[in-house]
Amino acid sequence: MESKESGFQLMDTGPGAYERYMTGVHCETRAKDLLDRVHLQPKEHVLDVACGTGIVARQAARRVGDLGKVVGVELNPAMLEVARQVSAYHEPIEYLEGDASALPVHDTEFDVALCQHAIMFFPDREASVREMHRALKPNGRIAASVFRSTEFNPAFKHLISALERHGGAEAAEFMRSPFIMESVEQMRALFEQAGFIEICVTNRIETLRYPSIAHLVRYETLNIADPALHTPEIQGALIREMTTMVADQVDDHGVVFPAQDYVVVARR
Repeated sequence: MESKESGFQLMDTGPGAYERYMTGVHCETRAKDLLDRVHLQPKEHVLDVACGTGIVARQAARRVGDLGKVVGVELNPAMLEVARQVSAYHEPIEYLEGDASALPVHDTEFDVALCQHAIMFFPDREASVREMHRALKPNGRIAASVFRSTEFNPAFKHLISALERHGGAEAAEFMRSPFIMESVEQMRALFEQAGFIEICVTNRIETLRYPSIAHLVRYETLNIADPALHTPEIQGALIREMTTMVADQVDDHGVVFPAQDYVVVARR
């Protein structure tokens, strides 16, 4: 699918699997942390940009309650389809198809804007952050998270190395694409240029756990579109290489890695 945005969230190969697996491993606790950092309150109006299958939007909806409002914007229709299906069993959320650099919302419409692990995929990051600024009411708040480089996310550094040998340069570059934000200063400047104030950038350090190395390989490569990558031969080669590279990260519960991202909280 052609898109103004890029990255594994936008692939049409596995939104359902993304919701079933990725939200549990990567997204749910981080979404809760974003809402805590922005002090989301009942009755507030919330915008979730690049909402994917809706994990942040659903948690936000529970907090703002029936008198609040949550709007999720996502470019990928397949992600939105899953989001609507899952959210049918939760509090009402309005999902809109749209580009982060031209959000389909009114000026000064929201108290809070949220964007979890998506800004690094936007071709025009500056325009997208300006759009979030536009959508916020005066004194409105924003919370956004962005991966640090692979140096600080060794699970992906090792997987990229394995992909270069067994999956090809294109697959490796696809996996590398989210890990481009290099410094606190880079993050702060992005939000300053958009007009935000009271900007606070936190280097969040967590652990990333998988039940097994095979689980890590299968699901982290899930949304790479190349069919050859998903054959038993290539998957087996990736698993064997990863097993050798990360043997010291294995314990009785699976495999665990440190993981770092930046979290930005600011005010309009």
